[in-house]
Amino acid sequence: MRGSAKLAAILLTAAPLLQACTMFGGGEPPRRYASQGNPDCARLQPLVVREDGDLTRADMDAGLQAMFKKYDTDGSGELSMAEVGPANDALRALNVNAAPVMDWNGDGRVNVQEFNSGWKTMFGLCAHGGGDVVSKNDMLKSPNVAAQPASVKPVTKPGSSTDQSNNKGGLPRH
Repeated sequence: MRGSAKLAAILLTAAPLLQACTMFGGGEPPRRYASQGNPDCARLQPLVVREDGDLTRADMDAGLQAMFKKYDTDGSGELSMAEVGPANDALRALNVNAAPVMDWNGDGRVNVQEFNSGWKTMFGLCAHGGGDVVSKNDMLKSPNVAAQPASVKPVTKPGSSTDQSNNKGGLPRH
């Protein structure tokens, strides 16, 4: 009985040391960034307007507002199912595996919150520590996204030498 009591005492004192030892799976886990955990951050690339290739939350919000307005052809503030079709066609043409625009609440129309939800969720997953920027580097680490077709040009600032004012069916430039 005495031997088992000594063994129990040794195990109790050694347990915290073993728990902290990385050899036994304890200690600090390796640091992972949001984009390492989510290989789909490149889905945000169509909203990039900055020359450095980063996407800020403000740029994303402005891009989503312009995109929604473009597809709300009747100006109702909501997208009918007929207006959703061209939006989804444009997303598919971009070849970035973006989630389709969907009527999440089943009322037959897509409001701005439903339209923005997938993009904002992806931004939150990709921005380090809940920050306000998804870097170009984060988007480039995304192996699951195929290269954009040659017909799709990157978003540029209006008036720049690479301004795509005659954008045919792609996302709006702002």
